Amino acid sequence: MKRATRLSLAAAAAVALLLAGCARIEVDEGPGPGVRVRDNRAPYAKPRMDAVAVLDRTLRNKIAVEQTNTRRSPAGTLEVWALLRNRTDYPLQVEGRAQFFDLDRVPVEGPSAWQRLALPGNSVATYREFSALTSGIGHYYIELREAR
Repeated sequence: MKRATRLSLAAAAAVALLLAGCARIEVDEGPGPGVRVRDNRAPYAKPRMDAVAVLDRTLRNKIAVEQTNTRRSPAGTLEVWALLRNRTDYPLQVEGRAQFFDLDRVPVEGPSAWQRLALPGNSVATYREFSALTSGIGHYYIELREAR
């Protein structure tokens, strides 16, 4: 082969290697698409509307959610409540908060502040929360955790 042909083949090979190397550069800057987490060990990882979620695993064996419901207050806000049973022989401190959603399950208010609730041994107590809005509320979601 002639020297010019060898040089042009070498240049073409270098350009091909350079382009192949550039094609593998991954850029992970900027916004990315949302990713749904699917885990068979946690089938209820997403919020369930009109329900109570006990966040602390150790608390799940200590309390029972006996009943939940809602009603309109005289001011027109939505009151949500959950009747909790302490299943242990000793007193517990539990914190709860609620979030309210519209009929399409879109959040219309941020979560409320954590509210502390004392549960004497083998007793029941009621967690209550009121929405700030008077209309457009269709669903609720209550979270419970052991007091910190």
